[in-house]
Amino acid sequence: MHLTIYPALWFDNQALEAFEFYCSVFPNSMIHEHNPTVVKASLSNQCFIGINGGPYFLPNPAISFTVICDSRQEITALWQKLILGGTSLIDLGHYAWNAYYGWVQDQFGYTWQLQLGNCDKTKQHILPNLLFCGIHQNQCSQALQYYQKIFPDFQRHQLLRYPSGDLKGQIQDCMFSLNHLTFMAKDSPDPHIFDFNESVSFVIPCKTQQEIDYYWNYFTEHGSESHCGWCKDVFGISWQVIPENIAQILATQPKALAALTRMNKIILADLC
Repeated sequence: MHLTIYPALWFDNQALEAFEFYCSVFPNSMIHEHNPTVVKASLSNQCFIGINGGPYFLPNPAISFTVICDSRQEITALWQKLILGGTSLIDLGHYAWNAYYGWVQDQFGYTWQLQLGNCDKTKQHILPNLLFCGIHQNQCSQALQYYQKIFPDFQRHQLLRYPSGDLKGQIQDCMFSLNHLTFMAKDSPDPHIFDFNESVSFVIPCKTQQEIDYYWNYFTEHGSESHCGWCKDVFGISWQVIPENIAQILATQPKALAALTRMNKIILADLC
């Protein structure tokens, strides 16, 4: 079985403060480990990490997080906490796509879409939501085909297309899983100047060098390489292709950190 992917959020120097806030917002949340660079936590029993990487990447709504809630009361309670120091992108209310919905940007710049749904059905409370816009407008369908080819545990759960108008045939809403992490995605109905960036990346923990090579080579064939296991796919979405035991390696191998900073793709043998 392939290990579950998990999201990483980028901060200037606020990762611990942000995750302390998120743990106060979402039930069943806690911080497991933290150091000056990385915070590892679970939010609603889902793995997240925060990275203090400097003032380079600012979050935007191209990648948000949809929170599936069982009741209006739960949505209202989350909204009241997330709006503190933040701003409303779409006010709480009844809409054609959901009986009780709101989109809020929190004080750290990350955005959350709160909506009624069946948590037992999704089996995941918080879902990364990809908005294909900017230079990747109308590429959601191609992205689904792309991810289906690469991820051994790809599953498509639902897909709805725009029925008419200029957007007819493009994806209005879809839900799919990549190695057990469920995502939502859609083609934006409106033009936007923002696009995917490194503020949200997705970590792929790998057991072997062969697995690292597999994902890295696929993403970078038409994407781009960065440092320390970071890369972008052809759609500009960022991935961290790392060994599953990277924390243990860095803690026990004195030269590992220096070696890691010189790498693009991670070579396990060179970390030891």
